[in-house]
Amino acid sequence: MRPLKIKASAYPVSSSNFQGLQEMTDTEIEQYYSAILSKDFSDNTDGTGTAELNITTDASGAGTTIGTITDQKRQEAIGTHPATGALTTVTYTGKQVTAAASESITNRPVGYETSGNVGINEFTDGELDTDILDKVIADMVAQGDYVTGHYSLAASAPAGGTWTSRYTITDTQVDETEATKYIWQKTTATTAAVDNYKPCKVDGTSIKEMSVAEMEQTVPNFRNRIVENFASTQGVGTYKIQSGTPSETGTWAAQGETFTDTRHAVASTAYTGAYSGSYAGNYTGAKTYSGAYSGSYTGNYVGAYTGTSAYSGAYTGAYTGNYAADYSGYAGTTYTGYYTGFYTGYYTGAKNYSGTYAGTYTGSYTGNYVGTSAYAGTYSGTYTGYYAGDTISATEENVSTRKLWLRTA
Repeated sequence: MRPLKIKASAYPVSSSNFQGLQEMTDTEIEQYYSAILSKDFSDNTDGTGTAELNITTDASGAGTTIGTITDQKRQEAIGTHPATGALTTVTYTGKQVTAAASESITNRPVGYETSGNVGINEFTDGELDTDILDKVIADMVAQGDYVTGHYSLAASAPAGGTWTSRYTITDTQVDETEATKYIWQKTTATTAAVDNYKPCKVDGTSIKEMSVAEMEQTVPNFRNRIVENFASTQGVGTYKIQSGTPSETGTWAAQGETFTDTRHAVASTAYTGAYSGSYAGNYTGAKTYSGAYSGSYTGNYVGAYTGTSAYSGAYTGAYTGNYAADYSGYAGTTYTGYYTGFYTGYYTGAKNYSGTYAGTYTGSYTGNYVGTSAYAGTYSGTYTGYYAGDTISATEENVSTRKLWLRTA
């Protein structure tokens, strides 16, 4: 059954242009009935009424949860090293109010019944739901130019009509930069309602056009119809907040933009450059050492010895030279032959010495040193490699994404 309107040759209706009664078309329902009911819904939205959305950071809003949005940020400044990666997290909880509104209708639209109680009859609650309110809901989610009340997630107000910011959702960073998006609700239609298409009611024994206030009596029924099957199927006009298309029954459409939660990345950082600083520790390996050495040396020494040294010991060898001494025997002082005995005195010249030397050595040493030694001093040079530990990077990384979804069919 369709609601009836007054047919006239011109509007507003008068006795001179009255032509009778006529069923409203889908277009006429959208341009007036849907426009009036959805406007009342958006004008009286504060987040607590049936079918309305609310977003809070402490999950205190009324209704059934439809999803969450998180905002994570680092607690440590960019460049902190080593970093723990500690986070601060804010959770936005979205809800749609599902508690039933109180219904009270004293003025009902009329339609022409073709079966059963044939003739002009008032709409029952069931007929009101299926034949008028379902059409109003369908018009609202289709978001034509004559309706309001639907929501969108975006950084700025969507085009067409007037949109009111209901809730603010912010992606914050440790460096105080922010990316803010809002939950918007359309509160003024792009095109004004066409008041030539007023539904009719029974007034005693007469048929009369309904006033706007009389039409708005069905808004609680409209709200209840949206959330009627929320627990089982989530009906047309209900919302979800999640990253991908909801799995619930029906057709779902993303409303507006994607909210992306970002944070600064934590990673090991490659470092290349000049480094100068103090170093103290052990050095293991071969190294060339050149310089003055003074200290005790004990070990084997093989090589040429040059210098003057006291020599005491047995000497055996050929001796050639002059010998002057008292000689008792053959006349003359020249002796050539062999001498065997002990000689004490100084030897001057080069000789090869092989053996063990223990004592104090002072002089210059050049060669390779192999072993472990403690090194303490200043190191200056170029270092290429990785820090030990993590650093808060200037680069941002995506944590999660969320969209606002509306069931449209």
